This record gives sequence, C-alpha cells and structure tokens, in this order.
Amino acid sequence: MPETQCGKPVLADTHAFASWSVGALRQTEEHSSYGSGTRETEGAIALEDVARASPSELIEHLHANLDAHFTELAARRANLAPPAPVFALEHGLSANDITLLTKAVGDAHRLGLMPAASQNSWLPFVVHAAEVGYIYDGVEYWPIYASKTLRWADSDYERDRVRNWFVKFSRQYGGAIPQGAWARTFSKIAWPITHAVLPRYLQVQLAKMLSDYRASWPSLLDDPSALGTRLHAWSRYYGDRLEKFCQNTEIVGRLAVALLITDEYTDSPLIESTALARIVESLNSERQSRRWLSEARRSASSIHTHNFRPPDAQEDPTRLRPRRPAATDPPLQLREDATGLWRALAILPDLRLLQHAMPHLYEALRTSRAVVAGARRDIPTSGLLYATPPIELTRWPAPPQPFLQLRRASDEVNLLLAEQCRITQGPWWVFRRKPGAPAGEVKGKFVRPGASYCILGDQALSPPALEWCVKVDIALEGMSAYVLSVPTTLSKEDAAALVEAGISVVSDIRVRPVGVVAGRWDGDGLAEWLSGESVLIAIHAEHSPNKVGLHINGDAYLLDWPEGESEMFLSLGELAAGTHEIAVSVDLNGENFKTEGSLLAIIRNPDVHGEAGLAGEGIRVRSFPAQPSLPELWDGRAFLEIDGPSDSGAELALTLHGGGGTQLAIHRQNLRLPVTGSDWQQLLVRLREQPQIARHYDAADTAELAVSRAGVGFATLRCERGFQGLRWIISRRHRDNGYIARLIDRTDGDPVDVVFYPAERPLSGQPQPANQEFSGPPRGGLLVASNNQDRALQIIPPDATQLIGACEATPSIPTVQKSLVECTRLMKGHQLWKNAQLPAHPFGIRQRRRVLDAITGALVGLLTPGKWLSIEGQIATRAAADVDLDRAQSLVGESTAHRAAAHAIANHLWEWDTRARLIEGFSEAAGALISSSGMPNKHKGARFLLQLASSPSELLEWETAERNQYLRAVMTDPVLLRAARFAVLGTVEEVAGGVG
Repeated sequence: MPETQCGKPVLADTHAFASWSVGALRQTEEHSSYGSGTRETEGAIALEDVARASPSELIEHLHANLDAHFTELAARRANLAPPAPVFALEHGLSANDITLLTKAVGDAHRLGLMPAASQNSWLPFVVHAAEVGYIYDGVEYWPIYASKTLRWADSDYERDRVRNWFVKFSRQYGGAIPQGAWARTFSKIAWPITHAVLPRYLQVQLAKMLSDYRASWPSLLDDPSALGTRLHAWSRYYGDRLEKFCQNTEIVGRLAVALLITDEYTDSPLIESTALARIVESLNSERQSRRWLSEARRSASSIHTHNFRPPDAQEDPTRLRPRRPAATDPPLQLREDATGLWRALAILPDLRLLQHAMPHLYEALRTSRAVVAGARRDIPTSGLLYATPPIELTRWPAPPQPFLQLRRASDEVNLLLAEQCRITQGPWWVFRRKPGAPAGEVKGKFVRPGASYCILGDQALSPPALEWCVKVDIALEGMSAYVLSVPTTLSKEDAAALVEAGISVVSDIRVRPVGVVAGRWDGDGLAEWLSGESVLIAIHAEHSPNKVGLHINGDAYLLDWPEGESEMFLSLGELAAGTHEIAVSVDLNGENFKTEGSLLAIIRNPDVHGEAGLAGEGIRVRSFPAQPSLPELWDGRAFLEIDGPSDSGAELALTLHGGGGTQLAIHRQNLRLPVTGSDWQQLLVRLREQPQIARHYDAADTAELAVSRAGVGFATLRCERGFQGLRWIISRRHRDNGYIARLIDRTDGDPVDVVFYPAERPLSGQPQPANQEFSGPPRGGLLVASNNQDRALQIIPPDATQLIGACEATPSIPTVQKSLVECTRLMKGHQLWKNAQLPAHPFGIRQRRRVLDAITGALVGLLTPGKWLSIEGQIATRAAADVDLDRAQSLVGESTAHRAAAHAIANHLWEWDTRARLIEGFSEAAGALISSSGMPNKHKGARFLLQLASSPSELLEWETAERNQYLRAVMTDPVLLRAARFAVLGTVEEVAGGVG
C-alpha cells in the first residue's frame, strides 16, 4: 500500500529476493585462501604430506580427497532453490597443491598408469583439464592441454576420454553441463571450458559488460536464469567468444550473481569461495577491470525491489488482457503539405531493443531487407537497427496485416516480428495536431476540449456526426481523413457521438511525468524512461476528488487525495523493462469511480553500445549488415557509411589485433566526410593494398576501425573473425614463393572432407586429404573443408611469380541443356566462390572476381543463346570499360518494343549511380517488357533480372517456387535478361556487382 509523506504519496521499499539470493548468502561457508600454499579450512587436503609417495598413491590420495570435497559440495548445491551445479574448478586446492596435481597427472601418462588411474582415480584428471580450461586463450584448447600434460599424445581416443570424465563428474556430483549451439558444435572442449567457470580470456569482457549495463540488470539479481538470458543478448557487443560462452545462460547467470553480491566477508552459495577468489583476484590485478567490477558491485549493493504491486497476486489465466503498446511499435504521423493534402508516415522503430530477448530475430534483422506494409520501397539490410527517416505509406496497414516482414526470413521469425511491431487497432486512428509539426498518433484514442485533431478511418466508415468534423484530402488508398477542431466546451450529444465512434473525451484528469526528465513524452499519454530511473508521475484534477483509484497493469490501488491540492505526486520506483499501463479513476461524489486519465510508461534498457560502436556524437558509423565479421568487412560483403560534418576532414585508423589482443598492424589515413557506401568500397580497395595490413590480415583475430576529428567526435567499429570450427591458415612457401594452406579443426566432430576447385575449372571439385597441408597450384583456386557441423571456404591466391609470361586463362564453365536444375547449379557454384574468405593477397581478390564473372556469363549465355554470346565473349577477355556498349544495345532485341526498351536504358545509364536508382530506373525503362512476360510484379521482376545479370547467387535467397516462376519467364523471353545485362554492363562496377 503506498505511503504518504507531506501529502505526496510515495512507495515503501522492500528487500525481497529469491529464497537463496539473500538467505543463502547469510549461511556463509568457511573462508579459504587461494594462492597461499595452504588450505585454511578444517579437513584440508594436506598434499605436502604425501608428495613423496609414489605417483599411483598420490593419484589415489588426490581422488579420495576430491571425492569427499565434491560430494559435500554437491549436497549443498542440491539444497538450493533452484539447485545449482558444481564446477570442477571448485576443487578448493591451493596453488602448491595444483602444482603437485599437475605433476601427478603427467607422471600417470609418463609411467603408463592411465589404464587403472583413469578408471578408479579419475577426479585429478578432471581438475587438471578444468585448470587448462581456466588458462585457455580462446583459440585452441588441445595444444595447451598437451603442453601442460607430460607425455600426453593427442588423439580422438584421448579427447573422448577427457570428455567422458566430465560426463561422469556431472552424473556423480551434479556437475555443470555445457549448453547452447557452441557446446553442441564443440562437444569435447566445451566440457573443460565450462568447468573452468570463467576462463581468464573472458574475464575482462564480462566485467566490462556488467559495468556497462549496471542500470539494466539489478532487478534480475533474484532470477539468475533471466539474468543469464539478458547477459547472452548483450554479449554480442563484446566479442564472438564471450557470446558463445554466454550461450549457457543458466551458468553465466549464476556466475554473475555470485560475482556481484559476494564480497570478502560473505561467501556465495553458487560458486566455491576459492574459485571465486581466483576470478576476483585476476580481475583486480588489472586497473580497468578492477574499476568495472567495483562499479557493477556498487550497483548490486544498492538493489531493492518495490512493492507497487500485490506481492502475492497470482495472474488469472482466464483473464485475457489486451496487448499494451511496446517500445518497438512504430509511431504514426500525418503531415499536411503546402497544397492541403495530408500524407501518412511511419517512423520505423529502432529494433535493437529486441536483441535482449530475441537474438535469433535480431540476427535476421541484421542480415535481411524489410518490407513495410503499405509502403512502396523496401528497407535496406540492417535498416531497422538504425535511425531512419519516416517512410511514407500509400496504403494503410490495418491489422491484422503485419506491419513489418523480413524478406527471406522464416515464418517463425516473421511471426515474432509481427508480434513485436504492431500499429494500434481501428476503426479510427486519432492524431493530435501541433503547430509547425506533424500530427502524432494518440494511442489512447482520446481528445481534449480546445485541441485540434485529425482522425483516419476506412472510406466505408461514417464519420462522427459533428459540425466541427471536416473532411480533408489524404494520399492514402481506401482511407478518409477528417479534422476535428474540438470546442472548449463539449455538449453531451457531441461527447456521445465521439464515444460511439470509439473516441473518448478526457477533460478533468491529466497524468504526466515529472521529476527526472522522461526520455520521451508525447504530451498525450505516452512517456518513456530508461531502466534504472525512478518513475515519477503527477495526477492533475480540475476538481478535487475524494479518492483516486490507481490501476497499474490491471492491479488496483486506492489512494486518498491530498486535501486542498490540485495535484498528487506519485513515485512508482524503478519499474521493470517493458510497457506499463497506468489508469486513473477519480471519485468526485464518494459513490463510484470513473476512469478519467491514463499513461503508458515504456521502460527501455539503456543503449550502451550503438550498433556501429558509436562513441562520439559528431561522427557516426553505420555498417550493412550490422556488426559485420572481419571476413565480411575484408571481402567487401559489408559496407560502411560514415556521417559527420559535410566536407570536413577526419582521420581513419585501422588496427589489426591477434588472438591475445596484441597489436599486429595499424594504418592511418585522412578522409573527407561524409563517406557513402560507394566511397567505402573504393576506400576498402586501398586499405587492402596497404603492405602492413595485407601482411598481418591472415593472422589477425580482430580489426578496429576508428574515425575521429578533434572537436567533433569519434566513432569505432570492432570486427571479429569469430570462433570458427574449421579455419584455413594461408602462408607462403619459401622455396618457390607459392602458397600453402593448413586446416585447423576445432569441431571435435565428424571427419572432414576437403575439396579443391581450381581457378581454371572453378566448378570441378578435386578431393584432397584433410590431414595434410595443401600446396596451391600456380593459378590458385578455392578450398572447401566441411563436415556435418561446419564449413570453411578459402580462396587460394595465384602465384604471380610463376605466372610471369604465361597467358591469362579464362575460367572454363561447361554447361548442359537449359533447365531450372542447370540454372540452380550455376547459382550454387557462384555462391560457393562468392562466400569464400579472401586472403590478404590482392591477386586472390582479382581471381575471385574473374571466376564470379565467368559463372555469371555462363548462366547468361545459357539463357540468351545467339548473337548475344559475342558480347559475353568480350566481357570474359576485356576490361569493363572496353566492352562495346553500342553493340550490346543493338543486340538487346529486334522488335520495336525491344529497341525502345534498349534506347530508354541507354539514355538513363548515367543516372543509375546507386543500386536503388538502378532498380527503379530499370523497372521503368523495361517495365513494358517485364509486364508482357507474365512476371506478376514489375518492380520485383526488375530486381530479379538485375540480380540474375550481376550476381545470380543472390537469387538463392528467393523462395524456390517464386524464383522458378521468374526463371521460366526468362527462358520464354530471353530479351528480359539481355536488357538487364546491358543495364548492368553500362553502370559503374560498384552498382553492377549485385543489387542485393
């Protein structure tokens, strides 16, 4: 029940946690010290006393003591609610004891004791493997294990034996079980790394993440499972390795709780004290991570929950509440132009919010184009993860039609997106008019006396019968709009007419945010705060009521109105992230309540990390797709846009780092702002040619790109190579200057198949042994390694020194009879080469381009036989600038319609300097041909033809039935593809390289 102080109701605070999150912390364990060489707890394992025993006796002694320790620890964990797992790193041994254990494990391998020891005294080997997991560097586990294990011989049998020990540990002592996609792929090393609790290479990143989001997680400390899920969502900003570690959400949530609410005086029931002390000691040894951990712990120490809800209330499953507006719903606007015509606009939501709970949907948003119901144009890849201008609607996206859908996404993903991004229900939509600004939607569908509104509804609807309701023109198919100039005093008849149309009237009561400035306040019932901020509201009444009824998300409270006051102030405390519906009812006569005012409070988590690593306000970097990997950036599959003061200079710094974070190379250069996507593609070519960058790229694990200008700001973008199960390492052959490739297999899975595709015959695969280094031929090619879990595609560059004086060979692409199957085969071959990772060598980049052009030309030649083949022959042997475009125009077609289309294309080629302009212009120039061919959609047909003519593997992302429908039209009417090929040949390379 809210308390009242000085006439202003506030809320009392409580300290309610889950049964173990505070209560169990008070049941402290005996404190032990790590690293002192002795164990201070009673019953410690005094290994020094048996250090001179035989190796087999020492192993047996270790096993017996560890068994007693883990048995007692497992019993304590089982009594928690919910039960918590045991980790092998929680062995409780001192540093000196671990040294003895490591020697004993090595002696067991050296002296041939493993057959008996691994069966009867296996716990020391589990602890040893977990200790190796603790020092694991995030690259390769087994080489580190071999270096720490005397006479251990790496083999599948030995790796399986290590995994089986951990499985046995899990069954016998309630040990942690690896979870997530990463654990399923790396099914052997996942065990020792999971049982290392928090490997050293991840500690700093986790501390920074907990500090960065310290305003967002405090309310989750009593729910480790939910905290783990949230941390996994945030982890994508802190590197691929941390994201994979955080996939085991249950474990990472418990670890975070233990780190945050445990101090030197209090032990954690979730992590054994010596293991936790090691992690904290490691974090405190580095100044920056010590500060981050300290900041996070301060936030945790101040956590409290609020009782502005019935503490024991149970949700009634039979009571269906309407969906509340969400932060991801699109704000709608109406805008009047100079001619008096109204237009409908939608402000696309920033869907980065969905990363927290829906990482799969977020990944689809990162890599997919979006379709807005009722809009003429698509949203580019990653466009929903950045602020974008309002988009005009030509049709009203009335429910139940989904407002947003992703191209090529699964039905499951699109259903999730449709649920998260909705517009309000009709039949009428209400917009508040404000001088000099667009009319914004009033989601509560109410009007106030004396204000001006515009309402929107279907043409079939009759408007409210009001003298001050005037119809206006609107550029929206099938809809009508009316301006309401609401008088200051409403008659009962007018109010009844509005209510009959579903529009309410609010006059006596206003609810508004006060105190800390809300992040967003539309002035008409919707406010937004950041998580961690206290929500303060004011209720204003024209006539003082006796009591106020307050409903928060349906839960009711009864408050006395402060006598003689026109306003009541309430503190709702720190509400959980999400949307909260606050409704106010007033009692004017002491007999009944009438709802008079409402407020939608949206609580959103702070955006600590911008999608492009934004760190300064004057400069912004956007990447498409968002958060590209290092190969995507290097290969040109991702492009950047850099915004800043127009025509101003800035410095670009590109830094490459190795696996341990060591700096390998740095390159600095000046650039002019802003940088468009086309500008970036040209800049990337120059960056790849820098000697120090090219020399270290293949060894680099991450790249950091920073753009800065003094007095303006700076922005950074970090790209990781990522944890790859299969990876090719390219190096030079010193004796003859060729290239060799070595396969690194970290999948712990099925046998790997390796196939090589030579550059001369790029679709003819040659099997290769997986366990040997591959020596590249002079002309290079493509190496493909694959098993059931992973695949690695790598371009092998040609050796320029061996090709001096040799004729340049055109890649040979044999084709068979024209068919849908043959077209699909060529598309898949194009995709194979396009998706392969490029080496640092510039000749590898050029070689892949030649192969992709050859495959595209072969597919075009298959579908457009006859005279056009002479043009394809020119393309294969000449530079793009040397192709005879006049002859290409004459060969598009012979009929009047064909020539007209070719002429229209030729007249506008110079205008098509972006992908969007190319698609739009071609759809107009060749529109008559596309429509007459039977293609159902002119604009989609234009996109299909341009993709087929420039980058045919993009068509594999289309639905199969739709792709085949359009392909059949091309087979029937080849002039379509000739026209598209002519358009592609005549545009700049950056546009013609694929329209996306």
